[in-house]
Amino acid sequence: MSESDENQDIPVDAQPEGLGDPAQWRNVPQPSTEQLLAHSTQAVDPPKMPLLVKVGGLTLVALLLLMALWLGLTLGEPGSTEAVPTPTVEEEPPWPLEPPVSVGNMVKGESASPSSAPAGREIARANYSDGSVKVLLLLSRPEDDLEDYLANLRVEEVEAVGDAKCGMSADTQLPVCARIIDETAIAVAGLSEQEFQQLASLVESFYAAMQ
Repeated sequence: MSESDENQDIPVDAQPEGLGDPAQWRNVPQPSTEQLLAHSTQAVDPPKMPLLVKVGGLTLVALLLLMALWLGLTLGEPGSTEAVPTPTVEEEPPWPLEPPVSVGNMVKGESASPSSAPAGREIARANYSDGSVKVLLLLSRPEDDLEDYLANLRVEEVEAVGDAKCGMSADTQLPVCARIIDETAIAVAGLSEQEFQQLASLVESFYAAMQ
């Protein structure tokens, strides 16, 4: 028997063994392109951090916050930096508190040298006369309120006369005129019943003589 005859005698199955009846085969659904892309872009869950590492990290953060708070309170505490005192320079008076030797025809007679008075004031006084008219000069420094000064001298019925203010002394009933210049009160009391206008003019004359 030839080789071709032997091949013709071997039976050949019409279908592979184990695949079953082709009538019972079914199509397996294939994933769509969108499903494949969605599956490929799904995030992979990161590995879970151990509990000990979490607790240690939170503790470290809390310690850093407490340290920052403590530093802020310490560095920002009021009064922590000592203020350097600024040296004070006492201003010299614009002119000495010294009654002049003479004013016009009036010459200084009995006088009292400048001396300290209550509330840190410096005062001076002097009598003046031209032989017939007499006045009393009063100086006080520092003064800043003319009405208060006249009230302390017990001068009443005060009225303005030029730049000065004049009134009658409640103690002696003598006329008095005064003015404050450069924180210095210049008061002139008439000892010869002078008019307010005359005394106010003398206040200006005494001020000019002390410059």
